[in-house]
This record gives sequence, structure tokens and C-alpha cells, in this order.
Amino acid sequence: MLLGQLWRAISKELFAEFLATGLYVFFGVGSSLPWPSARPTMLQTAITFNLVTAVAVQVTWKASGAHINPAVTLAFLVSSQISLPRAVAYVAAQLTGAIVGASVLYAVIPGDIQETLGINMVGPPHVPCSSVFPCSSFLSTLRPHSSRFP
Repeated sequence: MLLGQLWRAISKELFAEFLATGLYVFFGVGSSLPWPSARPTMLQTAITFNLVTAVAVQVTWKASGAHINPAVTLAFLVSSQISLPRAVAYVAAQLTGAIVGASVLYAVIPGDIQETLGINMVGPPHVPCSSVFPCSSFLSTLRPHSSRFP
């Protein structure tokens, strides 16, 4: 009897974390997709992320404390507000929710947008990303010839 009640309480918390993180990833990343008809602005993406966060926190606050992020769970663990087994279970639920949210998003968007899903890219008139690190490494080793710099 007691074990059944404990399992129901823990599974409710884990499902809340799973669902909140999945919805956060689905709507947050979905709001930043480059649709051909209208590209979202940075403000629209920020507002969407904030609204999703507010809704997820409001919905899961009583069930699990609304961590939604493994970093928040780690902070609660370090400050001794949750136990290690519960923190591990929360992180597992959050990571699973994020993977499921991203997978559902990948499944529902058109193929031409799937190519760049989750990739940070520099626009065509700029330097390719593969050249940025070697160039910056080389330039950072150069020192100006001045008496102030030995």
C-alpha cells in the first residue's frame, strides 16, 4: 500500500518533468525555425520561450517543483533540497522529455526545414564556421610591436 502511494507520487513528478521539458523543447525550438514564408525575429523567439517557460512552470509547480532543466535539478541537489536518487530520476525524465520533444518536432516539420534543425549557421556572405576557429587562433597569437608589450 505504502509502496504504491510512493510510486504514484514519484511517477507523477517524473511525468511532470518529462512533459514540461518536452513541451519547452518542442515549442521553443519550433519558434525559431526558419520558415520560408516568414522568418521569426529574435523577439518572437524570446517571447515564445518565455511563455512556454511560464506555462510549464505553472502547470508542473505543484507536482514536481518545476525544475524543467537538469541544471536547476543539479542546483537543488547541491543545495540539499532533493535527494540524489530523485535528482537522477528527474534528470533522466528531463533528458527523455527533451529528446521526445525534439523528435516530435522533427517529425511534424517539412523536410526542407529539417536540414538545418538545431544547427547554428553563419549566413552565406560571411566566413564559413569551419574557418572561424583556425583564423581566430592564428590572429590571437599575433602581438603588436610596441614597447608596452614585451
